[in-house]
Amino acid sequence: MTKIIYLTLTFICLYCTKLQAQWSVLNTDEIPKQTAFKYQSFSKEQWDGSNFASPKQMEWFSNARYGMFIHFGLSAYVDKDISWDICETRKAPDMGHGAYLDTVWKKWPSKFKIENFNAHDWVQIAKDAGMKYVVVIAKHHDGFHMWDTKFSDFKVTNTPFGRDYLKEIADACHKINMPFGIYYSQRDWYHPDYAPVDTSKAVNKQNGHIWKSLAGGNAIPGATHKKYIEYQRNVVRELCTKYGKIDIFWFDAAWWGGMFTADMWDAENLTRMMRKLQPDIIINNRASIPGDFDTPEQEVGRYQSRPWESALTLNGSWAYSPIPNKSKKELLRDLFSSAQGNGNVLLSWGAHWDGRFDPAQKDLLLDMGGWLKKYGYAFYETKGGPWMPGKWGGATYKGNKVYLYVYDWNNGEIKLPALPDNSVVSSKYLNVEGEKVNLKSGTEEWQFSAPVQPDSIATIIELVMEKPLKGVLKAKNHSVFEGIAFGGAIENREIAGTDWKKSQYILDLKKSCNVTGIGIYDSKNSIVVRVSSNGINWTEVGKISASDRELSLTTYLAGAEVLGRNIRYIQLNTAGEPSKTKIMVYSKKP
Repeated sequence: MTKIIYLTLTFICLYCTKLQAQWSVLNTDEIPKQTAFKYQSFSKEQWDGSNFASPKQMEWFSNARYGMFIHFGLSAYVDKDISWDICETRKAPDMGHGAYLDTVWKKWPSKFKIENFNAHDWVQIAKDAGMKYVVVIAKHHDGFHMWDTKFSDFKVTNTPFGRDYLKEIADACHKINMPFGIYYSQRDWYHPDYAPVDTSKAVNKQNGHIWKSLAGGNAIPGATHKKYIEYQRNVVRELCTKYGKIDIFWFDAAWWGGMFTADMWDAENLTRMMRKLQPDIIINNRASIPGDFDTPEQEVGRYQSRPWESALTLNGSWAYSPIPNKSKKELLRDLFSSAQGNGNVLLSWGAHWDGRFDPAQKDLLLDMGGWLKKYGYAFYETKGGPWMPGKWGGATYKGNKVYLYVYDWNNGEIKLPALPDNSVVSSKYLNVEGEKVNLKSGTEEWQFSAPVQPDSIATIIELVMEKPLKGVLKAKNHSVFEGIAFGGAIENREIAGTDWKKSQYILDLKKSCNVTGIGIYDSKNSIVVRVSSNGINWTEVGKISASDRELSLTTYLAGAEVLGRNIRYIQLNTAGEPSKTKIMVYSKKP
């Protein structure tokens, strides 16, 4: 059996991660080659020259762990994803088109009554669901203002509803001391002056991610974009002065390998103005400067010390949709796994067109809240660790208490490396009645045996330690697929040298699966990997070599790369003599 070597760390490097999302990092950090465009790299000089909230200001955010993300706007008229599914016109650097003509969707404000909207009910649901802060869409990419702005007529107060939607939610939050955050998209497919890229002087590269000047170098903005930056400064100032205390500001034009850059928004000056107006505000990293926290999307990341927050949805849609919701089990495990990685979850939902909170979604959130009310002390105000999260589950800790969340007992037991210079004083199950924890603690390894009836969501074990915890144990050379974000292995196959046909091997998964990763091991040769949903049209997804044996797979969805592709067939092409090869295929939802 291969022995895994563990290294004890008091503090993990702030920015070294194997996460699959939008991250701000130092240029000295190692990042995965397959997803390099998701990591915006800064020199130490650039990082130190930027602006940040203080560690004290970030403390409440990290302790909170869980917030509500309200996606509601014009798209609710047709129960579609906000902006992306409706707007015919998407302005560069965004590509493609939505399903509704501009002459159609721009008339929807005349129907906007939201007669059943009640801000106090929404915020109370957030509180009862165990959420510790609220972030609400003020303006998405469609350019529709959900507040009474002085700088546009395309706004909520010019609808039959006629009231300041944003103010009512802000007031409801402030009334019960719920931290309040504003989402504001710099992208604006409606505003006439929005032109971060002059398409007459630039060419598109990398499927819409990057535009380059025809004359060489980076793309330049259109002639009107300076006016847009002035407008944007005005509305952001308005948002930071009209609605009381703003705890979080959520920008949304992620760097994506150079697709959006800080100069497009005058980001340093803009965010410094915001901190003067709101001294305690925290700002995400989607204005192409480092920001206060990182923003993975539609996936749970691995461990890091720098604050991060996964933006997730109840059912895959960024707004209300009648498609089935995720299960309580899946959503709670996402919460727990984020905390185990030292991160937060911002869980999105959207109201019906008339302002009603969907009853099924409300019941689901409140059911989760009931679970958190019982066991939230093992979740809130904790840090991730001392063990790195994996398929088996993960751990959180505070002071001298460790909370193990076990998802998979793996033949009735889990084995963890012993914590150096510390020992277990006592242990108990939090959510399994009538049983004692069966723990064998050796000097090198601690072995936990499964209870007779493990909890179906997560069996939680509380360990009271002799000494307070100060860090984590980090596995060397671990697989990127160990994280819960990749799900489990749906295929584990040994391919003999004789199985190849003309240096090619095709694996049929028998049905379409949302494949998150492909690992190829033991091969002596480099291998080009192609995938297909139908066996006819193939897409190359990467190359396996001696140093890079694992491919994470992503899809461009609603303006972001999210983990997983719809795949049935996997084609391997080897450059050398075919040899024995092992392939493992991962999927979160087989």
